[in-house]
Amino acid sequence: MKIRIFDSREECLVAGAWAFIRYALNNPEGTIGLCTGSTTGPIHEMVADIYRKYPFDVSRLHTVNADEFLTPKGSPVTLTMRTTMKKDLFDALGIDEERGMLPDSTAEDGDAEALRYEERIKAVGGVGLQMLGVGPDAHLGFCLAGTSFDSVCHKRAVSPAIEEIIVNKYKFDRSMGPFYGITMGLKTFMQGKEMLPIVCGASKAEAAEKAIFGPVTEEVPASILQLHPNCTWYMDREAAAGIIGRVNPDG
Repeated sequence: MKIRIFDSREECLVAGAWAFIRYALNNPEGTIGLCTGSTTGPIHEMVADIYRKYPFDVSRLHTVNADEFLTPKGSPVTLTMRTTMKKDLFDALGIDEERGMLPDSTAEDGDAEALRYEERIKAVGGVGLQMLGVGPDAHLGFCLAGTSFDSVCHKRAVSPAIEEIIVNKYKFDRSMGPFYGITMGLKTFMQGKEMLPIVCGASKAEAAEKAIFGPVTEEVPASILQLHPNCTWYMDREAAAGIIGRVNPDG
């Protein structure tokens, strides 16, 4: 495991954007694992901005998102993260639905769609660079505490925190719940060739400390990253508060 600690959130996010670009340049037919969120969203916007100024070849690049909502039955509108991904990244880079992969949020059979998504990831050769946001409770994707380390893509009920996002950001009535989503499993994440968890802010400090120094346990999903042979953490100083002085940062 490697750890890079940056002086500010901005520096950390910029480094994340350049990690995306560096991988794309070195692996033009590769696959990058992505996720939406307050940390990774700005990284996508930075990549898009750099691409507009200095275009590079992404014509054969694939991306796979860590998770996606399932639209409640009877909803007149689709509940999906693709809209955000298109706005922040896909439209700027010209990545279409074939190469910018998310589960089908309108699938009637979420369990079957999860298995299909797992096979789609395998079909493109698996993930080369897996970029990850890490939740304040150390979740990865929709994999919350207690998720099996052997889990692959699966359907699950979203957490109360994610439900608040659905209600407040996506403007869905709470009565349409319970809400479900499809997520890559922890085993699926770990099959990525290179892991890049990115954490910023004091609210992530405890999760980062547990994931890096705590026992490897399903109660702390991100702790499984200790077992990956090629994992580099990107952190700002606030998120690294619990580990500064206990590690020798790389870079």
